[in-house]
Amino acid sequence: MKKSTFFDLFYKNAGYFAVLLISLVYIGGSFILISKTGKSVYEILASGALSMLVGLLINGVFRSIGVERGEDDEKMQKTREIYSSAVIEIVPEIDKLEKFCEEENKEALLRVRSRILAKAGIRYSDCFGDDGAQLPYETDLYSEEEIENAKEQKRRKMKRQNNQRARAYLKATSVKIKALTPQVLTSEGTKENDPFNFGKSKKEFYSRKNAGDLCSRILMAVIFGYFGVSFVSEVNFAALIWNALQIVMYITSGVMQMYSSYNFIVDDYRASLIKKIDYLQKFKLWAERQPR
Repeated sequence: MKKSTFFDLFYKNAGYFAVLLISLVYIGGSFILISKTGKSVYEILASGALSMLVGLLINGVFRSIGVERGEDDEKMQKTREIYSSAVIEIVPEIDKLEKFCEEENKEALLRVRSRILAKAGIRYSDCFGDDGAQLPYETDLYSEEEIENAKEQKRRKMKRQNNQRARAYLKATSVKIKALTPQVLTSEGTKENDPFNFGKSKKEFYSRKNAGDLCSRILMAVIFGYFGVSFVSEVNFAALIWNALQIVMYITSGVMQMYSSYNFIVDDYRASLIKKIDYLQKFKLWAERQPR
């Protein structure tokens, strides 16, 4: 469905609008004097509440525009179609997906542990068995006697190496990964300590943005509540200009939110779908090789 010409025009030129609004804020500052209002804390909270609400609404609208534009992006739509097809194609073998995920999780844990140990010069096979079970391992590369007999500079280096190996072994034996599951592959995923690295879901993106918005709006509400303005010539439109400057700042912030939301959809979220497509295709080939 084709979007409104206004939104198309606005989105394509949003950067120019943001620059214009920022410039208006700067120019507008030449006509006013900034001073304390003398309000109490309660008065500041009361007068700033409406400003905060307006800021949240404006940011929410712009973010929705960015997400909508991202969802309508041709590359995103094509990726979503491919992902849907990939999910449908594995349905006949869906009962094997759990076992596939278990094997992928074992391999992923092995890779994560190996990477940790390799940084300290330790072999994976010395610390873990073929089944991934932990093996007893002496992490010290140098004995206490060797360290005591070494020169001061070398002694510090030997102690550092021993400590590094001990930390690596402890980290490798205690590391936890975000497990790959059928639910993750056929819906949304995941977290940072995740070797599969599907990135944030849209729900996580919205929740983080909303939390950030609330903090920034509270700060701006306090600023605009604590400080008031007056014209040099004491013109009565000072409050109107001050409120207009607030709106300009909110709109500028909203434009940046729109860009951020759009880029999240077409870059991060789309990349997560592509990665899931790769795993689903890998599962399909794996399932075909399994005994019936």
